[in-house]
Amino acid sequence: MGAAGRRALRAGLALGALALVLQGLRGWLASKRYEFSPAEIAQLARHHAGLDHELAFSKIIVELRKKHPGHILPDEDLQWVFVNAGGWMGSMCLLHASLTEYVLLFGTAVDTGGHSGRYWADISDTVISGTFRQWKEGTTRSEIYYPGDTIVHQAGEATSVQWSAGTWMVEYGRGFIPSTLAFALADTLFSTQDFVTLFYTLRVYAKGLLLEANAFFSTWGC
Repeated sequence: MGAAGRRALRAGLALGALALVLQGLRGWLASKRYEFSPAEIAQLARHHAGLDHELAFSKIIVELRKKHPGHILPDEDLQWVFVNAGGWMGSMCLLHASLTEYVLLFGTAVDTGGHSGRYWADISDTVISGTFRQWKEGTTRSEIYYPGDTIVHQAGEATSVQWSAGTWMVEYGRGFIPSTLAFALADTLFSTQDFVTLFYTLRVYAKGLLLEANAFFSTWGC
């Protein structure tokens, strides 16, 4: 077998291994138990939609801690962190994070918009205040969402997104969450080069993972 044949064989084996890993990941995501559900988060957010966003967020945090003790970051770890991605700029406050789920508060104080990103995760957002406009791939019209509305972004989809100033929402993601970080951090790495924000983002995600690891081992009496 020549050098070209060996390279082709190695490439084929690598692709086969990757396909097996992806298939295993899909099976794991489909069969595992999740702490939250999209319906639960959307219903909770709708209950407080239309309120001042800071008041709504404080009530939502309290209710989530009651329903999911040990799975919501403590107050000292809650931090509003800038997010630059797809040409838009917003701010997030992470409440819960694991390898397969996250819950966060998100919004912007200025008009902003850009590309949604394309993820290996399903993401839903319920508007608390302001307006959100979405233009789906393959269509020629956009839709506007108002307080109480929920926007669902399925895995693999891409849209154009636009937030009006003062739009705030509650977001729930389910899937392979580390896959979303490449998009979420790309503008920070290659455009703004705001490495302080990069540090804040990775630190709060690490805190979420540690909290979930502690909750997992606690169930086993460790």
